[in-house]
Amino acid sequence: MPATMHSIFSIWILSGLVTEALAGAIPKDSTSSLQTRDIRQGWSLQASTCPASSKSCGGGACCPSSLYCQAAGNTEVTACCPSTSNCRGAVEGYPVCADSSWSLWRGNHGNGFCCEIGLVGIYYSTGQTAGTCVSSVPAGATTAALASSGTPISTTMSSTTATTVASSTISSTTISTIKTTSKASTIATTIVSSTTSSSSQLPTMSGKPVFMHYMIGTIYEAHCKQDMNDAKALGVDAFAINFNQFAQWSNTTVDHLFNNADAADFKLFFSFDMDPGYFSDPSQFTDYLKGYINKNAYFKYQGKPLVSTFSGSGVSNAAWEKFKQDLGVEILLIPGFNTVAPSPSFFNTYSSLDGIFNWNSWPSEGQGKIIVPTTDDQTFLDAAKSANKLYMMGMSPIQFKHIDGGQNWYLRGEQNLEYRMGQVLDLQPDMLEIQTWNDAGESHYMGNIWNEPISDSVIPQYTDGYDHGGYREILNSFIQAWKRGDRTTANMFPTNGQLAQGVFWHHTLLVNGNCGNPTDSLGLGKPNGIQNAEDSVTGVVLVAPNQIGLSAVVTSGSTQLGTVTLKPGYNQFSFAGMTTGAVRVEVRDGSNKIVGGSGPIEVTNSAQLCNYNYQVVALSPSG
Repeated sequence: MPATMHSIFSIWILSGLVTEALAGAIPKDSTSSLQTRDIRQGWSLQASTCPASSKSCGGGACCPSSLYCQAAGNTEVTACCPSTSNCRGAVEGYPVCADSSWSLWRGNHGNGFCCEIGLVGIYYSTGQTAGTCVSSVPAGATTAALASSGTPISTTMSSTTATTVASSTISSTTISTIKTTSKASTIATTIVSSTTSSSSQLPTMSGKPVFMHYMIGTIYEAHCKQDMNDAKALGVDAFAINFNQFAQWSNTTVDHLFNNADAADFKLFFSFDMDPGYFSDPSQFTDYLKGYINKNAYFKYQGKPLVSTFSGSGVSNAAWEKFKQDLGVEILLIPGFNTVAPSPSFFNTYSSLDGIFNWNSWPSEGQGKIIVPTTDDQTFLDAAKSANKLYMMGMSPIQFKHIDGGQNWYLRGEQNLEYRMGQVLDLQPDMLEIQTWNDAGESHYMGNIWNEPISDSVIPQYTDGYDHGGYREILNSFIQAWKRGDRTTANMFPTNGQLAQGVFWHHTLLVNGNCGNPTDSLGLGKPNGIQNAEDSVTGVVLVAPNQIGLSAVVTSGSTQLGTVTLKPGYNQFSFAGMTTGAVRVEVRDGSNKIVGGSGPIEVTNSAQLCNYNYQVVALSPSG
């Protein structure tokens, strides 16, 4: 978030709008409060009559007069944007009201909409928009979840005529006191504000960028479209495209993505794969990159195209500098050197880089059974700050690969994702890359995996039936917290309008289970690192604000592993002792089930395949 936006009560006044803004801040038939007019891109107000200083966008939506209306998307409301460019994606990633005096509600499918203070947000499950605003909840409607309240402030009223000191020519500036004249009364208020830059009159609140790593394979165009739309709905800004070779199939898939990204209001950038056997020098992809880097769909940070890699530390600093010069366009080069030990002097060696991405989001095999560490992240982050560079952090749930003798490993997923979210918020890196959207081979996919790129491999043998879409139950709320600049997970609330929302995950083969003697159906033994796995059930439950009295009950087979009392916001749990049979988690309010879920694949102690992929189960009212 830009430094100029840190004050909740900052006020942005455009030439000629001071009197109108203040007049519009006074509720009709009320002299009890005056509300600040913090105008920024965000969701529109739902009202039958638009208040003063706002305009009708049609369909019962209102935007501040200084902003532009952008048509509603699926079950969303109109977005209010600072220019004619569509800002919906930024608002989805950082949902706020366009005017801070409005209250933000989460309604149909977790989408946001805004109401005036004193009204209640409701929605209908069969409705076509996020919700509407009423004075009392009618029969058949569902009360939306209040995400944030508007910001009224106290005022002083008297019968004295005062002099107007507010200027109609004030632009973006620091304001301490505004007085306005009324024949009958004087309205005076103090508005706390941060000093703002004169280079922009309307702030944007898109927050720090978040990406998801995307493996290029033979992927149909319709599936590329769906991937981008699904990621966009989570608040993801762009895919980091893992590109490892020039071939008809890879070029075609890349074009499918770029040809449809604008329609999805989504961005893309390249992460060139420089693992041994793929690209060995950036000169190999310089000309290829030139064909995409100026496209509208290419992600740019501070106006510069972002370029990343997987691996590539063997390339000299001089070669990276030449690569940047040969492109003819100023870029941000932030590679992921997965085999380089972090050091405070890292950028002394790689001065040509603009930042560094730490790919290693899991404990190494030798570190044993530990919580995912942040030691390397902190070292890279400090080095980047000292060198005035950027740091991109990674986040991932697990890494399990079971393909052949050289690709058979397990990197600990226990005590990972549920801790990593808090670590990311605490460290506040410049960028975040989630690993991954669709890497089925390494089992850390959190999006869609399609059959066409993996049908000729053994990968489906350990991914079929192991849908990881349940992770998305918590990702949207996390991304919103990241975009807000939250430093903890405390204010991660449900985004689906329910009292509770969550997910749990576990292996389906016990760690000491039998899966061949000595090899399984693929001719492989248990993966390297399996000694760090645990027979446990892990989950995260988000609870609505002010909702108390809920608990989560975890059972494995016929055994109740434990119960945890849930508080509003973010709750994580992990219970050891998982045994054979189905795993089930229920969130209860006393004896009443709120949401629940059961893993469709039962845990076993014997299998034909040494499969330690995670079963990921979303909680639902019908589960």
